[in-house]
Amino acid sequence: MKWIFYVIVFIYMFYRAVYGLKSKEITSLSIEPIDYGADKSYYPAGIRKSISCKAANKNQKVEWLDPKGKIVKKISTNRVFVQEHFVPSSSFRTRVPALVLVFSHAIVDDSGVWECRSGDIKKNVSLCIIDPSKFVDTPTEVSVDRGRSITLSCQARGDPEPRLVWYRDGDLITEDLLTSKYRIMTKYNSQGFEGLLTINSLEPEDSGVYTCEAIQESPLVDECMNNESFNITLQVNYAPVFDDANDTEIVYQQDNESVDLVCSANGFPTPTYTWFRDLGETLFEFPEERVNLKQDGTKAVLTLPSNVSTSAQRYRCRASNQYGETYKVFAILKLERPTKPYKIITQDASHDRVQLYVSWAEAILFPVKVIEVQYLEKSSLPRRKMETLKEADWRKSEAVELDLDSTEDVDTEGEGLLVTLTNLEPETEYWIRLRAINDAGKSSWAEPVLVQTVEKTETEAPDIEENENSGDDAVVNAELVYSDATFYGLFFAGGIVVIAIACMFLMRLV
Repeated sequence: MKWIFYVIVFIYMFYRAVYGLKSKEITSLSIEPIDYGADKSYYPAGIRKSISCKAANKNQKVEWLDPKGKIVKKISTNRVFVQEHFVPSSSFRTRVPALVLVFSHAIVDDSGVWECRSGDIKKNVSLCIIDPSKFVDTPTEVSVDRGRSITLSCQARGDPEPRLVWYRDGDLITEDLLTSKYRIMTKYNSQGFEGLLTINSLEPEDSGVYTCEAIQESPLVDECMNNESFNITLQVNYAPVFDDANDTEIVYQQDNESVDLVCSANGFPTPTYTWFRDLGETLFEFPEERVNLKQDGTKAVLTLPSNVSTSAQRYRCRASNQYGETYKVFAILKLERPTKPYKIITQDASHDRVQLYVSWAEAILFPVKVIEVQYLEKSSLPRRKMETLKEADWRKSEAVELDLDSTEDVDTEGEGLLVTLTNLEPETEYWIRLRAINDAGKSSWAEPVLVQTVEKTETEAPDIEENENSGDDAVVNAELVYSDATFYGLFFAGGIVVIAIACMFLMRLV
């Protein structure tokens, strides 16, 4: 009878091994992932969409629940319904049920968390449905006269209802209560929401691209949102003006070389240009073929040939549009090499730099392109007077060329120039000389001047070093304290041991 018992036990164990393992597969569900597409976080309203929820066992019962907790029915005539299919399992040995949630025509209210359930097992998926904002009756370009005010209008409709904000060249516009430059309003009409941006007292700098952005945010699902934007180009109409306030511009011409006179004014609409030769009370107009006009109309260039003597002559450019006109005068001077600087005065000095003011005896009637500076330490020279300083001594000097167009170490100051010499040693005297350079040649060297840098002031570095040393001292003190504590601890422990041995000895004697 024992063998019958063993057979029954073997069959039971085999059943548990086979069917017990399979029963664990019932505990899983998988939902098809949501893919909105590139750069999207929603499905547009009206789309047909299906989401599949697959079981792991053919005996599982699967059902879908809407965001309100109601079971979705298998009625294909409903807008939202479910369909049951059987699909291959992960092992491809059997087919398992898959319940497909179908939206025949998705609407915004379908947004929310949908639940797939099988017994106690639940899987959720968040769905975002948005009807994107559309802009209606919104102009793309607006122009208005200078000094007036304008209200830009932006109408958008969509679901969820959009919230409208304004940007100017990418920067968010907020109402400035101090200057009252902007005023923002939003109202609702038959076309949807309308955003109004009022700009007061328009100036040319108010021209630019204004962006109306419609922001849609679903209250049903976090991160279910959409932004749509619309650009409006605003142009402020105004008469032409020159950046240098119509001041006469001096243009230098070298011998046997042509020269270009460039006339460029700001204005809207884009100005038209006319060139004249200024003959006192008479203006002689140049024909259009003598003027090179840039394709975008922003400048007109008059080229004077090299075989024409233009020295000390004046030319006039007129920029005009329907709002007015303005003139700019160009005076032609012969390009000559700079004259010798008359005086060099120390303006300021620090531990590593000096600032010099360079002036000329007469008004500067020539352009300066480069300042060449030579300097050497006084201590490197033999002891002799300044007037005995020879040209050979300057061969030991250091030199630097400062280009006025590309350096910040030279600046125009009144009738002269401010020149800054850097990378010097502290508390050191230097002999310095300089000269001016342009395309016509170099000036003579200015008379040398003696300058001195000052002492370098203390910085925070020593304090930091002191703090670091203090930290090292603290570590040393801590080590000393630790050493003292160790000594006294060992001394105390040794005393206890001695007393204990003495007590044991006395007890034996008793």
